[in-house]
Amino acid sequence: MTRAQFDAARRRAEALGVKPSAWARAVLLDELDDRRAEVALLERAVARPRPTAASAAEVEQLRRLGITLNGLRRDAATAGKAGDAVTVVVNDDLLEKTLTAVTARRAVLGDRTRT
Repeated sequence: MTRAQFDAARRRAEALGVKPSAWARAVLLDELDDRRAEVALLERAVARPRPTAASAAEVEQLRRLGITLNGLRRDAATAGKAGDAVTVVVNDDLLEKTLTAVTARRAVLGDRTRT
């Protein structure tokens, strides 16, 4: 492998956010088995937005809010199944819409963690 080829491989790996050895492994595995799509997996991972340092605090707050909203939804469903009286301070539709909006905002910020 020439220095130019090595540099090209390094640049491609950096563009995908992986080490050159990980990119080379993916290329080799793809060539050895047509059913594999290792390079495509790396490329899809790059296409997903990732949280920036500036948005990390917002992502964490939204994650905690999502956990709280999911807990409220779960508690209401459990109480309803048990036949217990449930006092709902927030309308169910509003809760679902809010949870959907929080999840969407987290996705925009690049957060892929499930709550």
